[in-house]
Amino acid sequence: MTESNDIQKRTKSDYREMINKMGKKEFTLMKMQEYGFWPKDLPTPYERQENETKEHYEARKQLLKKYKGIVDQIADLYQEKADINKKLRDLQKQYDETWDIEKIRKDVAKQILKESVTRRAERKRQKELEKQRRSEAWKKKKAETIVFLGKGYSSFLNHFETDESALQSFQLPIIKTDKDLAEFLNIDYKKLRFITYHRDVVDIDHYFRYTIPKASGGKRLIAAPKNILKSAQRTILNDILTNIPIDEHAHGFLQGKSIITGAKSHPIQPELLINMDLEEFFPSITFERVRGMFHSFGYCGHVSTLLAMICTYCERIPLEIKDKEKYVAVSKRILPQGSPASPMITNIICYKLDRRLSGLAKTFNLTYSRYADDMSFSLKDKNEAEVNISRFLGLAMIIIKDEGFKINHNKTRFLRQNNRQAITGIVINKDRIGVPRKWIKQFRAAIYNAEQLQTNGGLPGEIKREIAGMASWVKSVNPERYKKYLTRAHNLLSEK
Repeated sequence: MTESNDIQKRTKSDYREMINKMGKKEFTLMKMQEYGFWPKDLPTPYERQENETKEHYEARKQLLKKYKGIVDQIADLYQEKADINKKLRDLQKQYDETWDIEKIRKDVAKQILKESVTRRAERKRQKELEKQRRSEAWKKKKAETIVFLGKGYSSFLNHFETDESALQSFQLPIIKTDKDLAEFLNIDYKKLRFITYHRDVVDIDHYFRYTIPKASGGKRLIAAPKNILKSAQRTILNDILTNIPIDEHAHGFLQGKSIITGAKSHPIQPELLINMDLEEFFPSITFERVRGMFHSFGYCGHVSTLLAMICTYCERIPLEIKDKEKYVAVSKRILPQGSPASPMITNIICYKLDRRLSGLAKTFNLTYSRYADDMSFSLKDKNEAEVNISRFLGLAMIIIKDEGFKINHNKTRFLRQNNRQAITGIVINKDRIGVPRKWIKQFRAAIYNAEQLQTNGGLPGEIKREIAGMASWVKSVNPERYKKYLTRAHNLLSEK
């Protein structure tokens, strides 16, 4: 008998579990099919019927869904009614002898108020506990990781998905967290927080700022990082950026390449030379572009954001506020001229630009090279009439704009063979490359003046260093062409 009861209990328990999983209606249909009350080959009301359109089936499903909702509401009402009846029975027992309706009403009202106050106090206590829990969790998170870097620069700090396979393909260090980054840069975690946090108004500027004259006139703003930041940028350059491939048509800031290799990549005395300049080159490379670059290597959004904050800055002006000097931001974060990492970042970001422009140039039988913001296109000796230069320039403008840059039209030059053709200061329209004639005249005059000084008693060290620098430059461009001047310079420098 006991065994029979256990089997019966297990069966009821199993049924209850199945009803909870399947639902009452589905369970009922299954049992009807099991006992033969519903043919197994006949679809249930919840399945698509034979010859029933998809639209009609979907409409019927919605009706069944509404029906289920109504059934559930009715069940809830019955349950509520049962609860009320139970309370009434309890009250009737409590006030069986003295059925005083007014007393019952007051007692019920007091009980309801008491329960309401208790519930409200419990809800308040739970809210306070939840608020305290969130506050403690936030404090703990802020202590353990960088969660905010300033307005406008923190949106990707919650992204921690690292593409290790991509990093390994570039042979880059695996850096997954801010603490990993601090260890990689060999700086204290607090210092990492300090150099990456952005404020519009600061007491301490991370950069030395000064201007240098431009060759074309005006002044160029240089922002040189201070020691801690400079060291971090150099580590990023040496251990991350130098591992990224650069397009072969780029000649700036690369080992084994220079303005000379850029000029030598073009034919001597071309039929046509087009020189173009990218406007606001460094400022056009924003924080968002630098962050996207690091993310494309495989670093997570959190680490990419921190790396981009280290490699960018905002232009600031000093202002006196309440008798204290402050540095106020006047631009968004951009790439600084003066950082050891900036030149390589420009080459990496320009990789696609260089690929597209070199491909376009090849289509038009042109040669392409780029040194920083200076781009050159040359046509060797083909009849210019056979090359649609206007169409080429139009397509080149589209590519340049599409890659996030802008042409400085005031610096665009079309140089033919009867002009002095030069690429980044290197003359290419003679039988061999050289430096501008004006510069050679200055070099020759400097040598002559130094020879006169030496004849009259001695050559000052400052003049020697000037001659040595000029000679080194001429020698790097074309030692054979300027052999006569280099020999005279060598004789001057070898005299004690």
